[in-house]
Amino acid sequence: MHSNSDNQNEKSNLHNEELIPEGKQISKWEKFTSGVFRKFLILFLITYLFPECSSFGPKNSQSSLIIVQMTIVKDEMILDELIDPRFQKVTLRKGENTIEYSESSSQYYYFQNLKEGQYEIDDAVHLLNRGASDFAFSSTKQPNKIDVDFEREEIQKSRVDLQPGTIVFMGSFLVTADFKFKSEPKITVRYSKTNEEELAAMDHLYKNFPRSGWGQKAKNRVKLLSNFIQP
Repeated sequence: MHSNSDNQNEKSNLHNEELIPEGKQISKWEKFTSGVFRKFLILFLITYLFPECSSFGPKNSQSSLIIVQMTIVKDEMILDELIDPRFQKVTLRKGENTIEYSESSSQYYYFQNLKEGQYEIDDAVHLLNRGASDFAFSSTKQPNKIDVDFEREEIQKSRVDLQPGTIVFMGSFLVTADFKFKSEPKITVRYSKTNEEELAAMDHLYKNFPRSGWGQKAKNRVKLLSNFIQP
């Protein structure tokens, strides 16, 4: 006489035999490779959907980050040009070496995983993006880019001494391009660095990259700066 448990086991065995074709057995290697594929697929999806988790973040506890705020104001005579506030190139200098930014968000440019030492602003380039029309104006002389030449005074003011495992706000650069009739544009730069600007930079970093290690460091910096700034 068979018990209920024996009957259930027989049904389960019959069900499994139906799923596996006759003469076909799943080897340990097939089980292993299917498991590896699933893990690879999950990792790929995480990297694709959340790129900041893999590309934007400190490598270790000694890694540091520098934030530069760079904005541009253009007194533009050509009406069909699109005003794009982004700089396509922003670089820092450390000794004889130049470093390009790793990530950007709005007017903020991030230089990540830097080693300790002294850094200063080096170069910034803004490409002039034209609008729907490419009509050439014979009465104007239009450059294809704005290459900012920083004055020695601005470079000296921007210098920061970077310590291991820290986030440093280098400062804010306001670039004004005054386009002249039949001549090169006049470019001026105004540098500033206030507690309010640093607080805004740290708050932006935390809100836009909350899952990264930099975002968590910025969150702690926001708490500290908030104590020094009166509402």
